[in-house]
Amino acid sequence: MFRTARLLSLSLLSLALVLPACGKSANDANKPQRSLKVRVGKGDAKSVTANVADFDPNGDFNLDLDAYGSERPDEYAVQQAFFGQFEALDACVWTEKERRSSEDQLPGDAVMAVMLNPKQARPLGVNATMPEALTKASKLTDCLREATAAAPYPTYDGPPVVVEFEFEVDPGSYEVVE
Repeated sequence: MFRTARLLSLSLLSLALVLPACGKSANDANKPQRSLKVRVGKGDAKSVTANVADFDPNGDFNLDLDAYGSERPDEYAVQQAFFGQFEALDACVWTEKERRSSEDQLPGDAVMAVMLNPKQARPLGVNATMPEALTKASKLTDCLREATAAAPYPTYDGPPVVVEFEFEVDPGSYEVVE
């Protein structure tokens, strides 16, 4: 498979304390949301815990102008961190195909919105917008969110920002004849 993604936006959030807008409270931030079974190829199934919060991009934030510096994350480093997750994204797609008992190509493009954590490589939250044909595929969505969150995003001295990546869910494959 040949997968490409493009960075849609790198937007600055209000200088804020972000936990109130996340899908988890401060006490629940380290608790897993649900457990998923992921199988790569025909190997043994391994259990993966989807432990990434989602966030409300329109949520209220408490302004704290002294909590962050003014630095922005390096766009190239952010892109490279996400691009390193293509293998994990492909594993999610293959697992979904096995659940469906079909090797038919999954249609459409997904958009991942990642709220970067300036102090840690793991993001504060990941939102997924799936194509209409895959909106009910919650296990696929959770797997893609977790794969996206597992990237080693760069740290920086600035406020949390949201970056968006758009990519084809299942780019398919083709044979190269030499």
